[in-house]
Amino acid sequence: MNENYFIDIFQSLISHKESEVVEFKKAENSFDFDDLGKYLSALSNEANLRGLDFAWLIFGHDERKLH
Repeated sequence: MNENYFIDIFQSLISHKESEVVEFKKAENSFDFDDLGKYLSALSNEANLRGLDFAWLIFGHDERKLH
């Protein structure tokens, strides 16, 4: 896989709003590890319930600036 593959995925993800399987976190200074575990668990459980192979937790993106 090349760099463009990942750029295309990222651009596709940020072109939509958050959902049960896509979560955006600004995380400017730090991020609580307990919260990280909760997000990963919730995202993976939701992906599993929907029969999806992936869920996404995107750090460093503030969706409010684009929508």
